[in-house]
Amino acid sequence: PLPPFKSLAGPSFRSSCKMSGKAPGGAFDGLGNDEEAQRALLEKFKEPQHFLNLKDGKLPPEKMLEVDERQLVSAKEAELMKPIRVRFLQDGPNRTIDNKAQFPKVIEVPGVSAQETILDVRHKIANMENLPIEEVNLFAAETNLDDELQLSECYADWMGFGLEDWPPKLIVKSKVKGFEIHINVPPMRDTSDWDKGRLQQYQPLNLVFDVQPSTKVKELKFMLAGRISIPSSRHKLSAHIRNNLNSHGVYIDLDDDEKTMADYELDKYCVCIHFAKSSFDENGDYVFDDAFWDEGGYHAQPASAWIPKDSISDRNRPDANEVDPNQPLSIVSDRRAAEKN
Repeated sequence: PLPPFKSLAGPSFRSSCKMSGKAPGGAFDGLGNDEEAQRALLEKFKEPQHFLNLKDGKLPPEKMLEVDERQLVSAKEAELMKPIRVRFLQDGPNRTIDNKAQFPKVIEVPGVSAQETILDVRHKIANMENLPIEEVNLFAAETNLDDELQLSECYADWMGFGLEDWPPKLIVKSKVKGFEIHINVPPMRDTSDWDKGRLQQYQPLNLVFDVQPSTKVKELKFMLAGRISIPSSRHKLSAHIRNNLNSHGVYIDLDDDEKTMADYELDKYCVCIHFAKSSFDENGDYVFDDAFWDEGGYHAQPASAWIPKDSISDRNRPDANEVDPNQPLSIVSDRRAAEKN
């Protein structure tokens, strides 16, 4: 029988967990950094950015049609964009682009026009880096950029697509060695990000891995464990298989670690794989991988625990962070009083 224990992931934690929508560079994320980002924008744009010069309406027509020489020079110089910053994703089976991705190489591509296509930019990068064109595949965040797309179309005034910057910030992925498989990880405390007692990210993960038809299920779990830190022995994977366009497909459990992707026909018909964490070991016993209370008092997390300690909602525990995540970063009345002083 299991000893009585008190759950520490209660409603107070769930009520404080909001999907961040975290923007690149730490901009508006809805979790307390908005005020800082607003101050930065006010400082950046406190001076006029553009000046409009109007000619005197009483000038004769020939004078009105005269073009300022400085405007011609400026137009010629602005024909090309500023150098485009391109990052190269670290080569390996993990092809996920997120805030934990590694980019060992960064280059700038000069002399690019906004009328050029993605394919033109791929050729320029391939020539600069002496790479085959197949090894240069351009992405913006998780947005796949088709070859026919013009750079002038690679802008969206909406954070999350990776297209909110101009010139666009591009990412290079190498050629796929086998086939890409997507693993959906639901939002959970195990994969949440915390900083100084404050929740930074709590959201579903879409992880992408490059695997071969001969890759075994246990090898895929090992790759996944290296990304989310949850031991492979606790993984429960189910695959969405769709081999007929007239149906929504079926779900199968990948419960045999020795079987390969080809054995389950994942290389042919897999839509995605869904992840779940098992709370029990191979003997059916509950695994206490988190802190808990029982009749003996408080039991801290095991030393090998991967769950962020700050995500435990119980503020009465002796190892609780001094910062209460339920409290605002600042209070308006205190901030106004500080501004007056």
